[in-house]
Amino acid sequence: MIDTQTGGRIRLGEVISLEERDVLARIRRENQQYERTVAYEFRGPARLGDLIHENVIASTEIPAGYAVEKGDSGFFISQEERTQIWMVLAVALLLVYMVTVALFESLTQPLCVILTVPMALIGVYLIFFYTEASFTREAYVGVIMMLGIVVNNAILLVDHVNGIRRREPQLELDAAILRGTLERVRPIRMTTATTVVGLLPLVLFGDTTWTNIWDALALVLIGGLLSSTIFVLTITPAAYHVLERGRQPRTTSDAPGVTQSVPVPSG
Repeated sequence: MIDTQTGGRIRLGEVISLEERDVLARIRRENQQYERTVAYEFRGPARLGDLIHENVIASTEIPAGYAVEKGDSGFFISQEERTQIWMVLAVALLLVYMVTVALFESLTQPLCVILTVPMALIGVYLIFFYTEASFTREAYVGVIMMLGIVVNNAILLVDHVNGIRRREPQLELDAAILRGTLERVRPIRMTTATTVVGLLPLVLFGDTTWTNIWDALALVLIGGLLSSTIFVLTITPAAYHVLERGRQPRTTSDAPGVTQSVPVPSG
């Protein structure tokens, strides 16, 4: 009951009509413009989904004053976040270089270690290409994790070759590199195999290759480790030879101030 201006009372239903109506749960605005989000789920290959998405946007007829834009879902990374990721990668590479410079006491040998990163990215690209997985923001985080893992094999290889050259200075550079690489083939293969096998359950027991964040991380690490292992045993020794060629340390017999005794035949 409501009061009228004349002092009487009437029912609210006699002057208005009540009905249920769907309204917006909230109003969103961006750049002083009202924004509506339309989302859908595509059950199929990711690359085909992107193609359909672009075609739907291009063929949608909208009235004047409206615009349709492709938005970034929660599984993908924005341009600003991608820029931040590249900055983090650059800083991580710089830190790895500084640590290896202190370890090897050389400005050129750490380049053999840094070269492992682009070699690992080849495997990351190939595994995502053949599995048709989406390179989500978790995959970018996996690349940063991979950067600190794949350089380990190269560090072990370069450090072992340096140790051989210090212990046996008379050994030629080619022989030292070949010997050091062959002695590190088995440890590098075993460490890579154990890591890859440990990551396989994260990929094998998922419905698709982009079901959760663990799949993207596992794919990045598996692809990067397999690719870097192959190249570390082939490209890294060659790069070491190119950088160290002409810097072969002098043997003890050639050092100044050392007197060599020459046997004189009797009589």
